[in-house]
This record gives sequence, structure tokens and C-alpha cells, in this order.
Amino acid sequence: MKAGIGISRSKDFQTALQEAYRAALQRLGALKPELVFLAYTYDYALDTELFSKIVQRNLRDVPHFGCSTWSAWSHQEMFDAETGLMVLALKDLPFPPKFFKVHSLKEKVDLWSSELGKALEAEPKVMREQSLFMVADSIHFNSGKGFERLRAQHPHLQVFGFGTSFGIPQSTVLLNGEVFSNALVALWMNGFSPWLGLLQNIRPEANQIHINRMSENLLIEIDEKPAFYRLCEHLMAEDDLPMMPPDEFRKHMGNLYIVEKLRREEPMLKAFGEPFRIVSLLGSEMTTGMVAIGDTLDFDRAHFLGQKKPKYVEEYSRDILEKLKKEIPNPSLVMTLCSTSHFRDSERQISDLDLVKEYFPNAVMFGLGTNGEFLGEANQYSALLAIFP
Repeated sequence: MKAGIGISRSKDFQTALQEAYRAALQRLGALKPELVFLAYTYDYALDTELFSKIVQRNLRDVPHFGCSTWSAWSHQEMFDAETGLMVLALKDLPFPPKFFKVHSLKEKVDLWSSELGKALEAEPKVMREQSLFMVADSIHFNSGKGFERLRAQHPHLQVFGFGTSFGIPQSTVLLNGEVFSNALVALWMNGFSPWLGLLQNIRPEANQIHINRMSENLLIEIDEKPAFYRLCEHLMAEDDLPMMPPDEFRKHMGNLYIVEKLRREEPMLKAFGEPFRIVSLLGSEMTTGMVAIGDTLDFDRAHFLGQKKPKYVEEYSRDILEKLKKEIPNPSLVMTLCSTSHFRDSERQISDLDLVKEYFPNAVMFGLGTNGEFLGEANQYSALLAIFP
């Protein structure tokens, strides 16, 4: 497979698309691409009718899809929290590009997954490997029970993807000249699947916890102790923290999360890394011992306490990258789909981009800032790598 990338920061969308597309084709060897991915900032798509006309006029019969994002980057160029457009052009694909689209305002997760399952059932049966790469709007994009059923119904299917990073007024996805909100677009790769890796900077620590009492979004008791004091106990045991004022202690608690894992580990197809869902802590009340959380919990899953630490992504990621390099020593394309909080983590000593470049210095790299990556779970604080031969 051949890949070429072009970028433009022009504030005029037509100029930006022409500049970025021309640069991508030059790096592709002036060949007509078989597939194009567009990453664009939200301000280009405020006038959706004009946006669609410009895309259709320039890309014409070339299959294409994409999404809005805050950030996108290649080996040497990027835009981050500024107007920008990046084009990824692909040639000599190892699969025929085919798309599915699901559009809904409510009950997104279960509806999206069931509609995708119906679409796959209508396709010819394939016993070889196959992959579904999903790009969805970021509102309520999570794993849900639906995607679990989708994987169970199609055991040869590799499922991965991401939710777009937030834009104003809303995130959008693109498919063949049409732009949508509240939608999911999936690229079906029949007979092919890339190698995947999940780099986490939050990991579960110590043993499983048991949440004994909670009310709405308040944790009241964990392991039969007031929730706040159980969290304090965890930090003192894991980090050997000295005595300190409450306000200072809260800074350490800001790196503490609830981690949800499936009780029974399910093997992922051609993937390395441990998927789990992260639930943030919103605040604590020392007098009552209650702790507020940022999302609902799934009590069919096991729960742990975990922290965000630079060493987790820097140390564990190298093992994953070594495994990926062993499988594909010289990839043609490395996609890095990073949550915005992961990408902008200022405590890190090495960025995701620099870390991946150490192992794949000659590959074309295409990266996106996201609002959550999906591989087995919705991993909102991670980086998802897709490695193509």
C-alpha cells in the first residue's frame, strides 16, 4: 500500500482542500488514489452545503470519508487548536473500500451496532479476516452492549474506531461528499485487517475493588469503607505518600480514576494492549466520605482504582511497539488516534509521535486528536495505533 499526506492551514476551505490534496498526490507519486481520508477543523463545515459541493468538485469519483478534529499531524506537519485540513491519500489497497453509514439522534450505541450487524449480514460470507474501522460523532460514543454483540456475531471481524474530537457547534463526519452530524461511518475492509496497539497512560492498580453503596453519581462505600478514605488508602499504599494538608492531597487524587474491565478477558484480533474503560472522579467530600464520578458504572464488570502516570504509557508502550514491529517491520502507514488529553499530557517526557517514530522511522504517519478510541472498550484516555503493511 502507498500513502501520501498533505496539509493546509488556509482559512478558505476550497484553497485548503486543493493545497492539501495536491501535496498528498505529489507524495503519492502523482497517482490517482483509491481512497482518501479528510481531517478538518469544524470551521470549514459551518456551511454544510458549500462544504459538500467543494469536496465533491475536488474529489469527484474517488471514495472518501473523514471527520472534524481539533488536531491532526504527520511526521513533520500538524495543526492543533487552529484552522487546518489534512488529506491522507491511499493507493494499492489490500481491500476494496466499502462504507456503511448509520444516522440517529437517540440510542446511538445499540442502534449503530445493530444496523452495522444487519449490513454485514447482507454481505457475502467471508471466512478470512475482515475489519471494521468506525468514525463516529463523539457525543455518547462508548462501547455499550451493542458492540459486544456485534463482535460475538462476527468472530472473524476486527472492530476498532474513534469518536471525533469536539467542535463548535458540533462534530461532523464525512462520507463521499456528504457531511453528517449524529452519525457513524464505517469502512469495511473485506479480507484484510491491520495490526492494532493500545497505549494507555492510565492503568488499574492493586486488587479489584467492590463498590458497596452509591447514590446516582456518588460513591458512598468502597470495600466497606467510606469511599474517600478508601481512595486515600489506595494512594498511600501505591505511592507511599507522606502526611500533607487536604488541599495538597487533592492534587494527587486528581490523577485517580475508576477503571472498568470485562470480567472475562476476550481475545482481540491482531491487537496488543489491554482495553478498559476509564471513569473520572469529579470531587470528594471529606466530611461525609462520598466521592462524585463523571459517568455511570457497569456492575457487570470488574472495578479497580487506577492512576495516570507518565511511566505507564512510556514503559508499557515500548513492549507493545516491539510486538507490533515484530509483526510488521516496515509498515507503509501508521495511524495514531490519540485522545486529546493523552496527546496533550504535559507531564510526559516523550510524545506519542516521537515514541512511535523510534520504532517506525520510515513509515508514513497519520495522526488525529480524538474524543475516545474504541478497541474492545471505549478507551477515552489512550492512543490507538493501526499499522498497515
